[in-house]
Amino acid sequence: QLMIHVNRAKGLAAADKNGFSDPYIKTYLLPDKTKHSKRKTGIKRKTLDPVYNEVLKYKATQHDVSKKTLWLSVWDWDRFGRNQFLGEFRLPLSSLDLSDPTPHWYTLQDKDSSSDEEGDVYRGELRLGLMLVLPTAEEKTGGGGGGGGDKCTLRMAIKQARQLPQMDSNGLTDGVVKCHLLPDRSTKGKKKTHVIKNNLNPVWEEKFGYEKVSLEELSRERVLEV
Repeated sequence: QLMIHVNRAKGLAAADKNGFSDPYIKTYLLPDKTKHSKRKTGIKRKTLDPVYNEVLKYKATQHDVSKKTLWLSVWDWDRFGRNQFLGEFRLPLSSLDLSDPTPHWYTLQDKDSSSDEEGDVYRGELRLGLMLVLPTAEEKTGGGGGGGGDKCTLRMAIKQARQLPQMDSNGLTDGVVKCHLLPDRSTKGKKKTHVIKNNLNPVWEEKFGYEKVSLEELSRERVLEV
C-alpha cells in the first residue's frame, strides 16, 4: 500500500475576491487518469497557507509503484463556478526512497499542456433544448387565484451526448446529467437524468422544468449549471 502524507502548502495564489483561496489537493497515479486513481483532500477555507495532515492511500505493490508517477495538483474550490487551478507537480516514484517518511517541500508549477484535468480541453458535446414559458395574461393578473404575477417556467430537454471522455478502466463511461439553477444548490433544486452505463454516446431524451422563476431573477442572478 502506498500512503501519501499531504502535510501543508504555503504561499498559494489568491483566487477569490477576499484575497484568499479555498484550496484542496488532488492526486493521480499516472498513467491512470481515471476516477479510480483520483484522491482528494478536504477543502481549507479562506487561506493561502493550508494545513491538511491527511493521508491519501493507494493499493499497489512495490513493483507497480516504481512504474508510477505521482501527479499532484492544487485547486481553489468555488461554490458557484469552476474550480480554479493553483499549481501542480509530477514526481516519478522511482526517484524516491519510499522507505523514508520524511516530508519534503515541492515547488508548484504552471499547468502542463497535458494536464487536462478540469482544464479547457475537449470533453465531448451535450445536446439539450431550453424553452421559457411566459405567464399568461390571466396568470399575470392573478386570475384563478394562482397569483402567478411574472413567474415563468424554464423547461429543459436533455437529448444526448457524444464523444465523452473514457472515465472507467474498461474504456467507457457511466454518463449522467445533473442540473442546478444557481445559486440554488439544494437537493430539492437538483435535476438529473438516469445513468446510462458503458457508453460514450448516451441518449437520454428526458425533460425537466424549473417553475415559478421570475424574469428579473433569470436576467440578473440565475445561472443554469449543467
